[in-house]
Amino acid sequence: MKQITPLTRHVDEKNINRNIILYSMQRNVSRNDRKRGIIIPIEITEDLAYLCGIFAGDGSIGYRRKKNEYSLKVVGNPKDEMEFYHQVIGPKFEKVFGILPRMKFHDSKTTFGFSIYSKTIYNYLVNKVGLPSGVKYYSLEIPRIFLNDRRLIIAFIRGVFDTDGCISFKKGDKDYPNYPVINLTSKSADFIKQISNELNNIGLKYSVSYNYNQRDLRIERGFTTVSRIDIHGHKNLEIWMDKIGFYSPKHLEKIRKNKQYKEEQA
Repeated sequence: MKQITPLTRHVDEKNINRNIILYSMQRNVSRNDRKRGIIIPIEITEDLAYLCGIFAGDGSIGYRRKKNEYSLKVVGNPKDEMEFYHQVIGPKFEKVFGILPRMKFHDSKTTFGFSIYSKTIYNYLVNKVGLPSGVKYYSLEIPRIFLNDRRLIIAFIRGVFDTDGCISFKKGDKDYPNYPVINLTSKSADFIKQISNELNNIGLKYSVSYNYNQRDLRIERGFTTVSRIDIHGHKNLEIWMDKIGFYSPKHLEKIRKNKQYKEEQA
């Protein structure tokens, strides 16, 4: 006979409560989504926070009332991000939501990523997590559900920079690109301010430009008003890689090539 101790009683009660929560949450999965294997996360994890950063960067979430469609779409540049979608975003999405999105070309083959329809995931990300539906830039922010956990904030920021961010190397005082610059541009000045405050808490030094006009020939007026964070220098790159890091193969490859080139020049 199993001996009941305070520890085993606590563990059993915890498992029972977890199963009750799981059962209650899965009742909110629509019948169609349940057939597809879609699940609702029980816990707020770093993978979930990272995916939300992905949606904040290159994603869109929307509801079309006339067709009663709940859509989620994330796409990037097919020239250098296909590996990222296949090896990072897809597996993490499957781990969190139980379904592996089909990766393919979109927008007349100018973008690559996934587009799925799910009322369950839409409701979870919008109503539970707090991601914006529709035009995101007016209400874009780090979801409040992450703000009490530094690990979740960092995972979210990593997702944002893996998609909307960039790392480049400038020549500076060298004859070859050597000086690292990490930057992020957004139409939302408030979002940039919030991100910069969190970077400051991590110990990163940066410069910020708010609400300036950036040339954009895709739109009729020829420019877009944006705000931008720039993180300069080798010390900042070391802090970034230690505290935040990248999952994007494109970003990591740039760092690897630069390191290799510096070693060859030494």
